[in-house]
Order: sequence, then structure tokens, then C-alpha cells
Amino acid sequence: MIKFKAPVDYNHIPVYNDCMIKHEERIIELKTNKPDQTRRKKSQNRPDEELVPVLIKYLSFALVGAIILNVSLNLILLPILGGNPFLSILFTIIPSLLVFIIISHLIRKKLSYLKTLQKGSERIAAENFESYIPLLGHNELTDIANNVNLIHDLYEAKNKAESLAKMENHHIITSVSNEIHAPLSGIIGYLERIQNPDEHDFSKKEAYLKISLKKAYQVISFIDDLFEHAFTDNGKGYYQFKVYNGKPLIHQLLNTSTQTLKEAGYDVVEENCIERDFSLWVDLEQLQRIFDYLTANVIKYADPDKPVDFGLILNKNELCIILRNKTINNPDAAGKKIIDAEGSSLDSCRKIITRHQGRIDYYQLNQLFKVELILPIHQ
Repeated sequence: MIKFKAPVDYNHIPVYNDCMIKHEERIIELKTNKPDQTRRKKSQNRPDEELVPVLIKYLSFALVGAIILNVSLNLILLPILGGNPFLSILFTIIPSLLVFIIISHLIRKKLSYLKTLQKGSERIAAENFESYIPLLGHNELTDIANNVNLIHDLYEAKNKAESLAKMENHHIITSVSNEIHAPLSGIIGYLERIQNPDEHDFSKKEAYLKISLKKAYQVISFIDDLFEHAFTDNGKGYYQFKVYNGKPLIHQLLNTSTQTLKEAGYDVVEENCIERDFSLWVDLEQLQRIFDYLTANVIKYADPDKPVDFGLILNKNELCIILRNKTINNPDAAGKKIIDAEGSSLDSCRKIITRHQGRIDYYQLNQLFKVELILPIHQ
């Protein structure tokens, strides 16, 4: 009878739980941390006052005023002063000078604001987010300043997210390292006691070995559970599915498993009933994990004197992969038994295959252990 390790209860690992909860809360906070859109709304609701028409309007007023002033000086004031040619030239220059002063004032004001925009963009490029660009007027330059401020918010949010992510990653790595280091240190300590030539009590050595094996299972379970949380987002994402040609893919996976089993001293029999081509929509790395788990399970529990049988059957809509092996003789393994594999490698296989819209069945009949792996065909 196949014996599977008991699942590790991660609810009793406070460092791991706190780490994962804080990490998920940070992710939610960063996803909802959007820049303030108040300035954009104000910009959309205000009346449009384009810069060029405004400049043309003020320039027109200045020119009209200059013409009126020129006519008034030359037709009214100049005859009174006796028609002096010098005064005529002076009265012509005065309106032109007035136009120049007005235009210079307008341009200087806009150029000063352009300089402010330049300094604001330079602050963002230097990742300095201490201040915003003031919004002056209601024209194109104001729109540019508003957009630069929005970019300021986006960059600031991005930098904060990156800083928080680095802090959280450091915290997670430290916590995970501590959780793995503790049982591994214990395993090393017990193995050193077993190797101690001065220790002659066989019962103690057997007890040390059992404790070491239990701690090794804890490490494996912790890593599997961590992988499930970190890379599959509780089964909701991070799988990289692609369409593969099924025959060479399955052939490659079976070859890898067969080679591993042969190196471990097992004879492998392959019954391939696939004649036509087909496609699979899978995550290759995750599918490889399933075959690795099954191969490790065979090496751990199967009788090395009996062959391991792989069977391939292609139905209309699904691919069936069958693994059969004889377990090491156990007088308690009588009759058909449904395996309770929660927390084991078979449980990990079930989670992965479920994400592929497939299923996995396994049971033991006397010494025969059988696994059926079903994958849907990509249409």
C-alpha cells in the first residue's frame, strides 16, 4: 500500500502567513494607487482659450491702438506744435515702441512659463517628485503643465510601487530562507548523529532517520505550497499556455521520464496507440512537473523487479496517459483502494491538471498502482 506524507498545515507557520498576507495587501494597494485626476477634470471642464488666437487678439489691439495714436499725434497734436519734422518722426516712433513693449510683455510672460515647464520636466527626469508645476492661465501651455503633472503622479506611483515591491521581496526571501533553513539544519544535525561512529544504538538512529524524513517532507511541502501561491496566484494566473504539436511533446516528456526510471533500475514498457496528429494547449513547464512528480513517485514506491507501464490512448476529444506499476510487497495492500493524496505530489498533479481543464484519477488494486491522466485536445 502506498503511503503518502501528511500535509503540512501552513496555518501554523506565522512568518509565512504574515508574509503572504502582507504581500497580497501591498499588491492590492499598489493596483488601486492611481494618480489624482482632479487636475485633468478641471482642465476638461474649463473653456478653451488657445494660445495663438489670444496672442493675435492682443497684437491686433496693440496695432489698432498704435494706428489710432499715430493718427491722433500727427493730425491733431503735430499742427498745433508747428509741424516740426523732428516731432513727426518722434510721433511715428512712439506707437511702434508701444506695440513692441506690449508684445514683449506677452512673449516674456509665456517664455517664463515655458521655462517653468522645462524645469518641471527636468525634475521628473531626475526622479524628483517634491513639487508640481503651477497651472497658470487657460491655454495650451496650461494643458502641457497639467499633463506633466499627471506624468509626475504616474512616475511617483511607479517609483513607490517598485520600492515597496523590493521591500516586500526582501521580506519574503528572508522569511522563506528562515523557514527552509530551520528544518534543513535539523536534518543535517540528525544525519550527523546517524553517521557518528560512537552511536551504536540502532533504535536511536532509526528515530533520527524518521525525524529527518519528516522534516524533509515539511520542506518539500513548504516549497510546493509557496510555488502555488507565488507563481500561480492561487490558481488564477501566471500559467503560460501555448499550443504544441502533441505527438513530439508527449514523446519528449515520456523519453525524459523513461530515461530517469531506467537510470534508477526500472524496466519501462510503452504502449503507444496514437496514430494521428493532435495539438495540446498546455503550460509545458507545469506539464513537465506532473511527469517529474509521477516519476519520483514510482522510484519511491514501485517494485524495481516489476516493469513500469506507460500507455497512450488518443480519443476524439482527449488524450489519456496511463501509468501502471507494481508496488513493493505489502500484506496490507489487499483489494482496491482510493488513494487519499491531499498534500502529496499527486495532489499537486491534480491542481496543475485542473488548470489545464483536464483530470487525474489514481487508485491501488492489491499491489497494482494506476494513474490515469486526461488532457483535452486543442481544437
